[in-house]
Amino acid sequence: MSLSLSKKKLQFCLFFIIASLITSTVFLLLRTLWVYGEVKPITEVQELLEGISEEEKEVLQKLFTLTQEIEEMEREELRISGDIKMLLTEIAEKEQLIKKQQERYDSQLEVLKKVLIGYQRSGPASYLDTLLSAGDLRTFVRSINIIRDLTSNVGELLASLEEGKETLKKENEKLKESVIILEAKKEELKEPIRKKQQLLKEQNTYLDSLKGQRALYEEHLANLEVMWDDSKTMFSQLVSEFTRIIGEGNITAEDLNLSFGFTGMKGAIYEETFNEILKEHSTLPELLFHFQSDRIEIEVPDKKITLSGTFVIEDETALRLNVEEGSFYEMPLEQESIEELFKEGYLLLDFKEMTQGISIDFIINTVTSKDGVLEFTIKPEF
Repeated sequence: MSLSLSKKKLQFCLFFIIASLITSTVFLLLRTLWVYGEVKPITEVQELLEGISEEEKEVLQKLFTLTQEIEEMEREELRISGDIKMLLTEIAEKEQLIKKQQERYDSQLEVLKKVLIGYQRSGPASYLDTLLSAGDLRTFVRSINIIRDLTSNVGELLASLEEGKETLKKENEKLKESVIILEAKKEELKEPIRKKQQLLKEQNTYLDSLKGQRALYEEHLANLEVMWDDSKTMFSQLVSEFTRIIGEGNITAEDLNLSFGFTGMKGAIYEETFNEILKEHSTLPELLFHFQSDRIEIEVPDKKITLSGTFVIEDETALRLNVEEGSFYEMPLEQESIEELFKEGYLLLDFKEMTQGISIDFIINTVTSKDGVLEFTIKPEF
């Protein structure tokens, strides 16, 4: 394998990546327009989805699951394409660095050649004649220093050349590794593209099997995708709003119902209080928390989103909601789709923000969810 890629090949690869991204974007747009026909207002779309029958919902669930899987493959395709683009840039930079180092090495080598040629022509006898012809001690010492500097500079030049040679060797090895990774990434990219094409074919086959109802379900699916895109955007805003509300200290130490014991502090956050605080300080659609036995459920009623999971301790002083299941319009969400909801950040209960009145350091020791209440224990750190 060549240790470098030609400029033309790099340009072609970059063009391929950019073309792939543009193609994916155009494909999504065309698929959207083909399915949607025309974009309806969100409220109208929501009403249409709420009016479908249970039988229609079952069919739509299958189609929506396939859509989520297709979107996952598209995200994977974009991720790998981004990795390839970064590698191409890295390879180009390494090639440029190697080129400059090679030029520097060649230049130093040329200087050394000239010095050695001059040394060879003059010969050791010439240097001895120079020393012996010194008329006084000062000239003699100066001559010795000149010869010493000359031999020292030759030694330094040789050392520099050796160092440059090793640097070039290392950079070429790094370049070789990057090229190998690049080739592997290109192979890796083929799989999500293949799987996406397979899923699209499967979805199309399933639509064909619906015969005369294909147009109806295409419209249902289009409406659902419109709502899902809108809901993802809104949910990211809700996460940011939640972080702001917690960060501004709206949930106080008093709301935590803290009590002191021999081994630390106990506390409890009541579901009703928690939801009231969120509602009071939010300007977005309602985000409801339901504390259940060993389970946390959050709900966005306006967007028909329901998620459930558990709180896990994060960085010893915060609780992060770890979502394990979810649904949208009562249709199961794939794990990758759930992660898309939290791509801008997670729902985090930062106890440092909520206990600003407490002047001691602490760590969260335990957290337990019960019906209507979230209980926890805090251990002081002295």
